[in-house]
Amino acid sequence: MADTLRSQLEAGPRDSLLDVILNKVAKAGKNVLITRIVYVARMVQRHNTMESVRLQLSRVIDKHGQDGELTGFLLVYPLCYIHTIEGKTPQLMAVLREVLTHGSELRLAETRVISSCEDVPVRYFNAWYAAFVPSSSTVEVMDPLDTFGAVKSASNINTFLRKAGPELTSPQDPETRRKLSSVDSSLEDVPAQEVVLSLAPTEDAPTVTEYLEIFDSPVNVDLESEQVWPMPAPLKY
Repeated sequence: MADTLRSQLEAGPRDSLLDVILNKVAKAGKNVLITRIVYVARMVQRHNTMESVRLQLSRVIDKHGQDGELTGFLLVYPLCYIHTIEGKTPQLMAVLREVLTHGSELRLAETRVISSCEDVPVRYFNAWYAAFVPSSSTVEVMDPLDTFGAVKSASNINTFLRKAGPELTSPQDPETRRKLSSVDSSLEDVPAQEVVLSLAPTEDAPTVTEYLEIFDSPVNVDLESEQVWPMPAPLKY
């Protein structure tokens, strides 16, 4: 035991968890860490096509990503949408900030970030795609899912996205365009509109605003000592 402790001390300080992660990143030859965020939104107005939604979000994607830096999948329903975005974290935060400032053409009633993962091993998508899923349902608002239901539905959506990515080879590919034009029959396990509508109000996932407050705002910590008056004397070293 003593010999083991002595050898550890002689070897110097051990690597921190951050050191281990950075070493793995360097060995993998990664120059850029990719983040994936999936959020859902319920829209104020019904949309019978995806065009106005696609145009709004494609402008944001093009604005903050150049040469295909931002990839993902926009799945539009008449009353809501699922949006997956992949890229550098600062780029994704910029996209989310603009989601909150859409004009009258795309007013959002509710949003929820249902998945967020930094340093993903691979992207799901090789470009940014968009598709429309028609629905004959007359239900416009759903009750929020409970914790178990929210986790299960979010996991199912992530599984769908992981499987959908390899099916979409290129935006110019005729077969890919065919699949996007009839995504509900061309891809497996496409989430129903009701699932998205029931995820939008759940309290078990942060809104886009709450997510940005957590991950895109400076850390502001109030120390107990700073709230005492008169202020304690400064420490002397």
